[in-house]
Amino acid sequence: MGGGSTGSSWRKELGKWFVLSGAITLVLVIFQFTIGGWPGPKQALVDFVLGFLFCWMISAACWLLIPIVAHRVWNRPLIRWAALLATMLVCAVFGTAAAIAILGVATRQPFRTLVTGFRENIQGTTTVTVVVGVLLVLFESTKSRLQTTELSLRTQQLERERAEKLAAEAQLASLSSRVQPHFLFNTLNSISALVRDDPAKAELMIERLSALLRSSLDGPDEVQVSQELKLVSDYLEIQQVRLGDRLRFEITTDPDARGRIPPFSLQTLVENSLRHVGSKRPEGVAVRVRARAAGPDLVLEVTDDGPGFDPDRMKAGHGLDTLAGRLRALYGERATLDFRRAPGAMTVEVRVPST
Repeated sequence: MGGGSTGSSWRKELGKWFVLSGAITLVLVIFQFTIGGWPGPKQALVDFVLGFLFCWMISAACWLLIPIVAHRVWNRPLIRWAALLATMLVCAVFGTAAAIAILGVATRQPFRTLVTGFRENIQGTTTVTVVVGVLLVLFESTKSRLQTTELSLRTQQLERERAEKLAAEAQLASLSSRVQPHFLFNTLNSISALVRDDPAKAELMIERLSALLRSSLDGPDEVQVSQELKLVSDYLEIQQVRLGDRLRFEITTDPDARGRIPPFSLQTLVENSLRHVGSKRPEGVAVRVRARAAGPDLVLEVTDDGPGFDPDRMKAGHGLDTLAGRLRALYGERATLDFRRAPGAMTVEVRVPST
């Protein structure tokens, strides 16, 4: 029984990586066709098969090595990401070399040609491996944390105060680690294009994405407002690569604006504007972000030039509603989430104690 269960689990994990490799290859090939044009069905099939070979060999190496490394370093925050990133780079190099070797044997190419092929592909494969690898580690970590929280909630149902606290923690973990899958895949596509056309900008985009991922994975219950503004700036810069002139934004901070806020508070407000205004209008959206002091309080404002929305129609458990719950859990009645609609503008304001 034990051997059969282990074998089934092994086949399930292998199948998951197989499907993931196919999905990543399909996304990258489609994006390549979008940039370079449709090459015809025969060449499209060849591109997909070659891309899948590279992706599968790298994925196989990651499937074998990353769980081993993660198990050893996960409880050591100082070296966790350094070890995981180093392992991803090793897997990218090994997988690329293995794929080139297989192609060389199949086509009987000389060794010099294989070396050239390795040099031409290694930059792109390492970039995609690091980005996808970080996203998957983040996803598995978030999934594990949420499962643990849910189990705790079920086992503490008789302790009302404890259950309410765990529910608040679950909301915090859910929102602070939430980076929308469609945003991540669109960002990956943008980075893939930049690797070819503007490697320096691709490197900068990876750094900004890494900052978002670090904040969502390891963030505390509260962060300095300056840190949150930096995170929002990274988020908007990434989105601007995708949206171009359809996204205009401005971030201002008053000199006396100081304090701590829940992580991803501003990002939630900005994401709401981009999703409900920027994605629905050909002209896009203009977003203004401001942090200011108001007596003993810190005030954060996000204004867009959209038609506005009805706060009473917010969906429970999503976006702004979840943010309102986080504010109540952390500050009680001392925090507010207000909405102001004006002709051609909608402002969402968060007010929290500055001390």
